[in-house]
Amino acid sequence: MPDSYSRRNFLKLSAALAVGGAAASLPGKAQAMGQKPGPDLGPATYVKGYCPFCQVRCTYHAEVRGGKIQQIIGDKGNRWTGGSMCPKGLSIVELMDSPHRLTEPMLKQADGSWKRISYAEAVALTAQKMRETLDKHGEKAGDRMGMLMPLWDCRESEMAALITLGMAGCVHTMPPGETCVSTAANMLNLMSGTSNPTTTVDQLTKAKVILLWGANLCELYPAYSRWLPMAKEKGAKILYVDPRRTRTSDWADIQLRPKPGTDGALVLGVIRFLLENQLLDEEKARELVPELDLLREDASAYTPEKVQELTGIAPAELEGFARAIAASDRTIVWFGGSVCRYTNGIPTVRGIILLQGITGNMIGEGRGVLTMHSGKPGGEHEFVEAMAGHVKAAKMNFRRLRLAMDKKRLDILFLNSSYRRYPDANGVRKSIQKVPFVVHCGFFMTPEAEVSHLFVPMTFGPESSGSGYGNEKEAVWRDKIVEAPGSCVPAWKFYGDVGKALFGEKYPYFDSPEAMYDKFCEIVPSWKGLSRKRVAASPDGLVWPIYEENGPELLGCTFREGKLGTADGTMVVKDRVFGRITWTPPKGSPYAKGSKPEFPLVFTQGKVVWHWQHTLTNYAPSLAQFSRGRVVSVHPETAKQCGVKDGDRVFLETPTGRLEAVAEVTSRVLPGTVFTPSHFCPDTPLDANRSEPVNSIVPNSWDRISCQHNGVGCRLVKA
Repeated sequence: MPDSYSRRNFLKLSAALAVGGAAASLPGKAQAMGQKPGPDLGPATYVKGYCPFCQVRCTYHAEVRGGKIQQIIGDKGNRWTGGSMCPKGLSIVELMDSPHRLTEPMLKQADGSWKRISYAEAVALTAQKMRETLDKHGEKAGDRMGMLMPLWDCRESEMAALITLGMAGCVHTMPPGETCVSTAANMLNLMSGTSNPTTTVDQLTKAKVILLWGANLCELYPAYSRWLPMAKEKGAKILYVDPRRTRTSDWADIQLRPKPGTDGALVLGVIRFLLENQLLDEEKARELVPELDLLREDASAYTPEKVQELTGIAPAELEGFARAIAASDRTIVWFGGSVCRYTNGIPTVRGIILLQGITGNMIGEGRGVLTMHSGKPGGEHEFVEAMAGHVKAAKMNFRRLRLAMDKKRLDILFLNSSYRRYPDANGVRKSIQKVPFVVHCGFFMTPEAEVSHLFVPMTFGPESSGSGYGNEKEAVWRDKIVEAPGSCVPAWKFYGDVGKALFGEKYPYFDSPEAMYDKFCEIVPSWKGLSRKRVAASPDGLVWPIYEENGPELLGCTFREGKLGTADGTMVVKDRVFGRITWTPPKGSPYAKGSKPEFPLVFTQGKVVWHWQHTLTNYAPSLAQFSRGRVVSVHPETAKQCGVKDGDRVFLETPTGRLEAVAEVTSRVLPGTVFTPSHFCPDTPLDANRSEPVNSIVPNSWDRISCQHNGVGCRLVKA
């Protein structure tokens, strides 16, 4: 593999993906992205839809012939994507028609075999199990139930599940963001008063500096990468912080490559340099950060020499980076989930936000903070309470839910997303197996289905109408495009039918997503101007909130009154719960105190352009043709020390376990580190995507908010 990515090669690959013309590495001819060959089935109709796989929420037109989607075409009217779509989204066509898709409900028997049952039986059995728990435990029954979200097909499915569980007294719904962006969302809320991005992507073209802190746009959000050249054409400078050289590196004017998990030390070093060299207006800085002197104390030890010792960034690199930030009065920081994926992520995120605050880049045009995997509009709690009555606050995160499972204090688990997203995945599986009744709403015989008692087949997005939301807090709508096979149902129907069976006439049953969406807009004031008709008419949806019918969208900076959304409009340096801004190595890191010398390398993982989440795209042949299987990237120096050559079979080992992989020797990773893709599946029929879960070898490490995946010690051993 080449040690660098060229724009030309990346664009060539992108074009191949768009037309299905890339060469296949699997037997047979290349698989086409988003389209399938077939006979002439007569005239086509075109129906609008949106991709459910990530927060970009790309919109498209589906070409339908003979009741089947023949291809999907990105909507060129979409202002956020320009009509582009990534290979993950395009793969939904073949996922829907996969011969491995399960289309009938199944109940696990005592001997471990599966028995096909009817949909009505699946609903009745689920309602019966919930009723037994309610009757046995009374007011405490809600603590005996839990749910791993999300529900893939539409927002109405989330609402239906929350209403049903809310009426049963259960509020323990674990969001998927707990493993990626919850640290960022919580710290944004603490520091600025909103858990969402504080601006919109279109503002990138109005910024002088775009600081991508761990935000590998070209691989995680390919459709958003179009904004990088657009911003550069307007004169923006792109700064990129990432230990790896990635496709995003090709757009960067400056890239810093700190040791994984040392971002907090780096940002404190930048803050110290700005203050020490009087490169910012301190009087203005105190308007947003009154405790500037405390921040100065926190950063005082992080001299350029100390930063080099901790991060590997040379003083000259640090100075050039800091001066580029100081020279800009319009900077947008975009940080990825990777920044949060260390046990020291909380002070790191707070430090980055404070950097924006003291440089005057939190409020106004071309300023603010963007995040990955975020943008969820408000109003959900208002609607659920209106439908289900008062809903008590959740008392669990996943760590506590797992403890409840281990102690056999959980009777029912709705397993809607992959348990493999959590560290110590094998241990999580064992915890789930202690739950008496596990329901999995899914598509394939994945590990989640295997560990469940009841499997309910779900519809893919195009097989049901419904709304979705994206990174810009935009609401989008799709109509039903094609019929679902077999007994597949949308999750909104399953949870609605369970609620109706459980609570009878007391349950606020909605017989369609249209009815639920319209009721939502009627109840929630911030959605009054987001009518279904108006949202459906837009190529890319409408940005929340809109309080008036036909009211304008509010793009750009969230803080329209010129002040942050915190109680006093300022940022805290010394917080009652999280304390001061400090830096320590991640738990289990080779450069932390008490580290194990037998695990000297730093472990990292992340998404790649042809994988998205554990349960879906691993079943797409068109994506498998680009996958090279379980690869571990390692620097030439490190490979030599380990006695490993490019292409060797190796074991990647941590204190928790080991995985077999193929070594990729490349300078794209730093010496002393390894990188491996996150999302493989042990049960996919496609060899290129089959591997044990990477999180099976990740220790169960937590910060105050979320579970973490990166930075622990590991080693590489030739197989």
